[in-house]
Amino acid sequence: MKYKILIVDDEKMIRMGIKNAMPWESMDIEKVYTAASAMEAAAVIKEYQPEIMITDISMTEMSGLELVEQIRKQNEGMRIIVLTGYDRFEYARQALQLRVHDFLLKPIDEKELKKSILKQVECLEKDRKHKEEDMSRSRAQGVRQQMALEQFMCGLILGKPEVKEGLDKFLEEFHFDREQDMRIGFLMPEVHGEEDAESSRFRMLTIRQICLGMVDGQKRGITFTDEKSRIVISFFCDKEKKEEELARQLVDILNDELEVKPRIVWGSVRSGFENLSVSYNDAVFVLEHEREAFEQIYTMDLNRKQEDIFQEVFQEFRTAMVCSIGEREKLFHIFDRFGMAVESYNLSAKYTRSCCFELASSVYFAYFTDTGGSANEQLSVLMKALSGAEREHALKVTAMFFDRLLAGEEGEVHELVKKVKRRIHENLADDLTVANLAGEFYVTPNYFTHVR
Repeated sequence: MKYKILIVDDEKMIRMGIKNAMPWESMDIEKVYTAASAMEAAAVIKEYQPEIMITDISMTEMSGLELVEQIRKQNEGMRIIVLTGYDRFEYARQALQLRVHDFLLKPIDEKELKKSILKQVECLEKDRKHKEEDMSRSRAQGVRQQMALEQFMCGLILGKPEVKEGLDKFLEEFHFDREQDMRIGFLMPEVHGEEDAESSRFRMLTIRQICLGMVDGQKRGITFTDEKSRIVISFFCDKEKKEEELARQLVDILNDELEVKPRIVWGSVRSGFENLSVSYNDAVFVLEHEREAFEQIYTMDLNRKQEDIFQEVFQEFRTAMVCSIGEREKLFHIFDRFGMAVESYNLSAKYTRSCCFELASSVYFAYFTDTGGSANEQLSVLMKALSGAEREHALKVTAMFFDRLLAGEEGEVHELVKKVKRRIHENLADDLTVANLAGEFYVTPNYFTHVR
């Protein structure tokens, strides 16, 4: 490291004598500036930022100590050597108060001056190394903290008990709100054509850094990777759903920077870090188990308005639910995802009621067709309950409708399973098939294969 020095003295012979007398290069000084007054010195300091200054005390316009006082208001780190022709304690006392680093009497002894300058260079070098070490420690600490953060988040979404036990310490260390509303989003880059391992790794690292800057840097979420090395973002949510706008901006930037068009696969909105695993599992379910078209409801489609695509997406929901008759848990999971979609697309209450009734009618018809049961008044009751209902209430009463409809099924299925087992046990020698058994008990083969 080479340093810069400024010599301030209103006597040209003295300032030039110092400039020409010192072996600056061997002293790690690369630039030597001179000034004939305090005003000149201030201009040099502003433009060139020297690390060391040698100044006389006695000068016209402004004394050397006044110059030092002015400098200290803006530059705490400059090393300062004061020269004076007066052996007065008052000057020395003032110099110490202004944190001057050395105080030399005129006429200047070259060896003493060189020794003083080398001492300032040594102090600057020590300060520089300490700062570099502090920066290295800070960076290392930042890396360790980020790794700890990501490891904790990965364990949290997987529901590891030891991680949940450490939640209080985690929240205190990283200053997160325990009750924060959050929503998991998988960032899934779509890459066209073949890509080697190194290119893929570089791309994922770049995507991750962009996410850290846009999401974590703005304190609007937490970016990490799960056990399958997928980029996961826990978006912080609010009533205005700003996380969706942030996700769109993120997709736009990644598309522009990397020429890839990623999509966001969403989980549900959950309150509190303890419930984040539910949102993660929702997103995993969508990502791994649903058909591509059904999955589009969680994908940021930048080329089409949400209102334009909801109808076809709704048909995917309807078909998926009808195909899930006999699988109660899956049917309710799909309906929960439908509720998320209704909120995401901000559908009107009227349109929501219409969709809910169409879903209920389709499931109702499929249920009695598959089971061979008798229709009842449940659909009429639902119609009345939906009349004038707000969006959230419409979803709730429709969920209750499915619950009551399928509650009856569980008892019937239980009896059906017992009868089928008895039939098989008593007629082991017969050539029994699924079609034959379904026909005997007046249910469709499709329904029969799903009962437990």
